[in-house]
Amino acid sequence: MTKKRQMLLSGVALIVSVGLSACGPASGTHRGDTPAEARHADTVSGLRDDVRHITRKATPAVRPRMVNRCTTTTKKIKHTSRTRTGKRTLTSTWYENRPITTCRKVRNGTESHTRVARRERWCVELDAVNGDQRRRDVWFQVTHAAYTKALAVREGDSIKFTPVANGC
Repeated sequence: MTKKRQMLLSGVALIVSVGLSACGPASGTHRGDTPAEARHADTVSGLRDDVRHITRKATPAVRPRMVNRCTTTTKKIKHTSRTRTGKRTLTSTWYENRPITTCRKVRNGTESHTRVARRERWCVELDAVNGDQRRRDVWFQVTHAAYTKALAVREGDSIKFTPVANGC
């Protein structure tokens, strides 16, 4: 590798690393900064603060209607047969037209459907997460069963559950 190319690659690597570090840490810990898509495997505990149910939101939408369009063509196939009688070989040839069907999806108008603009979520807010008094007002997305369990617990009482994701 030439020196010029090596310097160019190291410069690109430096620019990319500076750009990525400017975005901040990969996961935040303050007030549920982590993205809702971050998945949990551990159980968390804390003092129940608040619960929130975010309903599903659906809107009517239109999408292209795709149908199968098939075309049939014929392919000419050659057949040969050889028969031997003594030293003589007789060859007979005949042809057959075999239909070949090819199908592909094509757009044919539109169809109406219901598009989910926001999926349903159940969230629980905790104070003193895992015993850390500094971690307050942290939201966790939970299953419906954990949400129902959190509803039964009074505010300020201890609760333990396995979250689906961070944030809400």
